[in-house]
Amino acid sequence: MKRYKRTMCLTISILILSACGSEEGTNKPNDNITIVDQADAKDELKVKNIQRLEDVRAFQFLTDRKLIVTKENKEIRAEGFGTNEVYAQNLGIYHLKNNHFQPLLPNNQVQHSAKLSPDNKQLFYKVDEGVDSFGYVLDIKSKKTKKLTHKLLYPGSRGDWLNSSEVGLVTAEGKVVQVNSKDNSETLLPTKERAVDIMKGQKGFYYIAVYNQLYFVPQSQRGAEKVQSDAVSVIPSPNGKQLALVQQRNERTKTLSITDLKGTEAFQLADSTQIFGVSWSPDGSKLAYNYIAEDGGIKGIFVADSITGDVTHLNVPLEYAADQLSWSPSGKQLAASTVQDNQVHTYVISLE
Repeated sequence: MKRYKRTMCLTISILILSACGSEEGTNKPNDNITIVDQADAKDELKVKNIQRLEDVRAFQFLTDRKLIVTKENKEIRAEGFGTNEVYAQNLGIYHLKNNHFQPLLPNNQVQHSAKLSPDNKQLFYKVDEGVDSFGYVLDIKSKKTKKLTHKLLYPGSRGDWLNSSEVGLVTAEGKVVQVNSKDNSETLLPTKERAVDIMKGQKGFYYIAVYNQLYFVPQSQRGAEKVQSDAVSVIPSPNGKQLALVQQRNERTKTLSITDLKGTEAFQLADSTQIFGVSWSPDGSKLAYNYIAEDGGIKGIFVADSITGDVTHLNVPLEYAADQLSWSPSGKQLAASTVQDNQVHTYVISLE
């Protein structure tokens, strides 16, 4: 596991001495980025323990010892897939202490893309029926579930909780709707272009439109404001004051930067062929992401300090994370799911 310090030159008209840079093994020229030296060993982020969960796909920590996951139910064939042999994927809670899977909704559905409400009382998830996706909400305590809308959802959109009772969704037609989980009332939200994904922001929401255009819609809903171009994904920080922005710079290069709410770059953390799965730690001090360098270069899970820009390559036995990485509430664990031998497995990484 290696960690590097990075510095950055002057940015625009403001003097910012920050840390950033391209990852180890990437040799693209960048006049603003310089690898200075290897960080002190005493400051290095270390892996304490790794727990492998067989045939489990993790989405989010419920507590430090419980994960929201899905697991294939080979006793039930999934409906809505014609003659294809597809088994149900059931949501549940995985108890890390005793490796016990507690199903929440054992049925014949393919359930995925689970996301907890801000108050941790409800769970938004998607159900696939062939190529079609629909949104549902589950009350974790009562186990009651309801279909949020009968509109088809855009397959690539994750959807997001806008508050503890309303979910923002992108329809198959690229419209953004706000659905109340209590009464299923729907509000069509203003968007300039066809949307492909939505994320909650501070006092409003962000959406990515076709051609990777990033917009922000304030709570007043008086129209969309363009933030940035070439946006692949955006993840607002926990305090809502910064953005982790992945951009497609050219056909071969993506970058990960920390920006202000207007998309102005403070500093760049990484550039590579693929950067995905980006996730802020609960206190906003770190960013975890999956990194793949071109031409068979370095790849894996990296954790960056959001203040200094120091980056640590975690020494874990997986190269590709299949979903967004998830931090535990304490910030001491990371969950990463990956596909190996046509099966999904999850690694829970405990950090020192």
